Parts: sequence; structure tokens; C-alpha cells
Amino acid sequence: MSYGLIVGTFIALVILALFSRWGEKLVLVFSKARYVTDDETLINQVKNFCVHLNVHEAKIYWSNTFVNNVYYTDSYFGKPVLIIGKNIYNQFSRNELNSLIYASLLKIKSGEARSRTMVSLIFLVLYSPVYLIRSFFNSYNARRNMEIFFYPAFSIKTMMYENEKKVINFDSEVGKMVGLKKDYMAALFKISHLPSFNERTAGALVVAELAHAKNKTEDVLGNLLFKTVEIKTRMKALSTN
Repeated sequence: MSYGLIVGTFIALVILALFSRWGEKLVLVFSKARYVTDDETLINQVKNFCVHLNVHEAKIYWSNTFVNNVYYTDSYFGKPVLIIGKNIYNQFSRNELNSLIYASLLKIKSGEARSRTMVSLIFLVLYSPVYLIRSFFNSYNARRNMEIFFYPAFSIKTMMYENEKKVINFDSEVGKMVGLKKDYMAALFKISHLPSFNERTAGALVVAELAHAKNKTEDVLGNLLFKTVEIKTRMKALSTN
């Protein structure tokens, strides 16, 4: 028994070390991201925001897999990364996109991007077996009954990140950036009404917690595990600040 404990502890330490060193690279793999080289204006804008916020320069990537959101990720010994969905880039105004980029860099500056990345990858390891088994059941009731396995993760994530007061305070910080408050509100509202693509993939399990608002989903698991503060509540708080 003690031998099993030692082996388990060793494996856990290896996984934590791996995620600490290459966490953001693993997120890039799951999101099938491609390095941005074809928009110099966007690259310079991100550099300017990084200088303004005094954070390490973030690398920018496109995602053609998770196209309806902007994601942020970082690791304790790696470099911060922004992943921009191609639909967001093509359909949102430049100021709306800039507001999401600015908000993402604030998450990186505070260190929250690192902890979110670590937690998301750990939950991927812990819950992937249940997630994969669930995909083999065609019965809605059978799939729904398996949701009980996800309640611990749901509770932990809610306590860690989705405290309403903290979310609203963060939105208020983004709104202090001159000229971006209304665009940030518009961006959050639009994202919440865009459909979520590839939501049953392992990649979705990783990136879902690395965005400022989740996409519209009909998947029970998406509503359960990735519950967030209501957009209407956030809109109301932003409009009164």
C-alpha cells in the first residue's frame, strides 16, 4: 500500500512539474493553435498593452477549432499566451477585440491565468476517463446520471474563480481602460450568444475555463461544469460603474 502511495505521489509530482513548465504549450496543442504572423497591427497592439500593464510580452495564436472566443493561458515557468478564435477576429470590431485582449493581459498580470491553466489541466487528467466514457452513451438519461462525477470539480471551480463579487470587480478594472468599457460589455454579450463548437472534445475541457465569458451551449456538462456569473449581472454592474 505504501509502495502504491509513493508511486502515485511521484506521478502526481511529475504531472505538476510538466504542467508548471509547459502548461501553456499543452493548451496550444489542445486548441490546435497557430502562431500569428499575418497581422502586424494586432501584434503591435498586444505589445503596447503589455508595456502599459508592465507584463511579459504575450505570444498570440489563432484557433480555427475554438473560433468563438478569446483565451488566455500561462504557466509558472513558461510564457503567457493569447489564443484568438478566428470568428472573433473576423466578426468583432477592433475595439471589442482589444478589450478582450486587455482583459486577458490583466488575468496574466494577476497570476490568475497560471492557476486557471494548472487547474484546467489537472481536471483534464482527473475527469478525462469519465468524460470519455460518457461519450459512448447515446441515452440522454445515462449521460445525465454520469454528471454526478463532475460536481466536485464544479464546486471547486466556483469557489476559486466564479465568486460574483470578484468577477464584477475584475470587470470594473477592465472598464477603467479609457475607451474600452462599452466595447468590453459588447464583446462579453456577443460571446455569450455565440455557439460553442467542438464542446465534447478534450480540448474544450481544457480551454473552457480560460475565457472571460463562455459560449452558448446545449450540452448538460457545459452548463454544469463551466457555470459562470450571469452576463446580465455583469452588464448591469458595468453600466453602473
